[in-house]
Amino acid sequence: MSRLEFRAAVEAPRPTAAWVMVAVAGATLWITRQLDLWAAVAQAALLLVSFALRVRPAPWQKSPAALNVGMLAIVVTTLHVALRGQPSTIALAHFAALSQGLQLLDARPRRSEFLLVALALFQVILAANLTDSVFFVPLLAAFVVATTWTLMVHTLRTEAAEAGMPDSVTAAITPGLARSTLLASGLSLALAMLFFLALPRMRTSMVQSPGFGMSRAAAGFSDRVELGEFGRIRQDASVVMRVETLEGRSPPPREAYWRGLAFDTFDGHAWSITPAAKRPITGSAEIGLSLARSADSGGLLQRIVREPVSAGVIFSAGEPSVLQGDLRSVHRDANGGLYAPGQAEDRIRYRVSSRPTLEGDGLEGDLALPPARRGDRYLQLPELSPELEQLAREITRETTHDAEQLRAIESWLRAHGRYDDQTPSLPPEDPRSPIEIFLLGEITGHCEYFATGMVVLARSLGLPARLVNGFAGGRENTIGGFVELTRSDAHAWVEVHFERAGWVRYDPTPVDLRLRAAAAGSLWERVEEIGSAVELWWFQRVVDFDRSDQFRAMRSAWLTWRGAREWTMRVSEPAGERLVDWQFDPGLVKVTLLLAPTAVGAGALLARLLRRRRRQGPPSAYRKALRLLARRGLARGPQVTARAFVRQVEEAHPGEPAAAFEALTEAYLLERFGGQPDPDPRSSVRRFRRHLQRAR
Repeated sequence: MSRLEFRAAVEAPRPTAAWVMVAVAGATLWITRQLDLWAAVAQAALLLVSFALRVRPAPWQKSPAALNVGMLAIVVTTLHVALRGQPSTIALAHFAALSQGLQLLDARPRRSEFLLVALALFQVILAANLTDSVFFVPLLAAFVVATTWTLMVHTLRTEAAEAGMPDSVTAAITPGLARSTLLASGLSLALAMLFFLALPRMRTSMVQSPGFGMSRAAAGFSDRVELGEFGRIRQDASVVMRVETLEGRSPPPREAYWRGLAFDTFDGHAWSITPAAKRPITGSAEIGLSLARSADSGGLLQRIVREPVSAGVIFSAGEPSVLQGDLRSVHRDANGGLYAPGQAEDRIRYRVSSRPTLEGDGLEGDLALPPARRGDRYLQLPELSPELEQLAREITRETTHDAEQLRAIESWLRAHGRYDDQTPSLPPEDPRSPIEIFLLGEITGHCEYFATGMVVLARSLGLPARLVNGFAGGRENTIGGFVELTRSDAHAWVEVHFERAGWVRYDPTPVDLRLRAAAAGSLWERVEEIGSAVELWWFQRVVDFDRSDQFRAMRSAWLTWRGAREWTMRVSEPAGERLVDWQFDPGLVKVTLLLAPTAVGAGALLARLLRRRRRQGPPSAYRKALRLLARRGLARGPQVTARAFVRQVEEAHPGEPAAAFEALTEAYLLERFGGQPDPDPRSSVRRFRRHLQRAR
């Protein structure tokens, strides 16, 4: 019987590590949140049932008909997932998860664990393209260790079964073998990290990443916004942006605004941008796009990680002047709003230099006039009640100039209005627009109503104004050193155009009622703060590690290496005194910390391999005997078992040579699978060589 035929007849339960491997591979898919709940539950159930029946499988587990019915059900389920509009990758994820469980239930004889490992690896590869969770890395490390151990145990079992010593596997699985497996797996991961840093970057995500926590794209940021949309957004605490200030002064929460889109046209119920067409900005965002007419960068440089946002809006703390990041294309609308249209469903990272928008102070000598180009659109109003103009004049009757009028309107709305995240109830039979009901009623609503009310009152007096949406406030993450903005920080405010100052910001919404707590308070909030900091670090340092980051890392390593070479010790001995001045680049510490674990792991593995080679000494007696037989034209084939080869030797060299080789073979099998080395291998080989020479 050949080796392959012998192995095909082996029926043995899979090692426990196989279930660990499959469970870890399934967990990598579970954290993507792309599997339907029923699919995750079904996979977990298949894991538990197959593990419970691993020693005494049921008869149906060996029935090809039953297993084929199960596979047919999985195929039908996969087609159902694909036909309901899900991407093909999601359908494949369901197929891999369910078929993996079915493969564990299959108790028929098998030659290898290749199919099981291949399906598990396929799940991990799918998960790598469906998630950027920080939990993926520890799961990947566990998967590497479990897969290595599964293959190793399976190989030992099949070799032991081939040698007719199935019980010897227990003796071969030792703590030393486990340590070697862990060490080899750790070294593989360390080398993978080095390759990750060195290889050219490619973006090959099969499914767009929906962001931290797998959140959907934030609505309310498009070229048309209905009154009431922001109220719904503010009731959601999902994270939308994380902002790090790299240069300049980061404003406190009461003064912090991140501008999104500006709207000029109001029809009584919704805001829009006219004209609606967007123009692409020429240039490369990877290198940097210059957006301002002047060379002044604005003095504030921030790095922003933005979650999926409808229309792909790009936010900045004021008027942007330079934009740099991994953006495929950047478009600009008629009011200066920026979009990354092809990345609305992506998390993106970019750097933006901006000039903070002026606030309405110190403008006594300036006039509120429309811009020279198409400025009349900032004065237009739909047909509204004449009472609104009367209200505006009543509010500003004691003012003397434009800036004072605007400040009076802003202060009046703050003083008389009541903030509420809920959308105001509008009687269906009332023919008036929502803003008329708001201003002429109880003045209760959220920021969108306050901002729209100020624009309407300002335009009633001939003052050019527009509504702006974005985010304001936020909460500082003291651990990560960034400001975290959620959908509940979505905000709307007003910009008014002055002849000399340009666009000036006004915020008529009561401040104290809309701002969140400035810092984390409870223990759970502190835990969330740590988690958010880890997520941001993971995304910036690993998931979004692009060509520019790779170039900066290599450049930093090169400069650090040069600095280490120039690390000199200046020695002078004035008046017999010795003065030592050490000079080095602090970046050397970072590189050392990065490379030290890899160097230590590689050195430990190399030392272990060298020690093992010294212990083994010269080639084994059995291998020497095989070479002696090969010289006489008798070679052991790759599919021939050790004891089957003994019978071939007996036919070719009967008598004492065959008996001596059989003794060598048994000693070899005992040493390999039983841990009992031959006490005198040299004598055994000499005896076999002597009998073989006499037989000639």
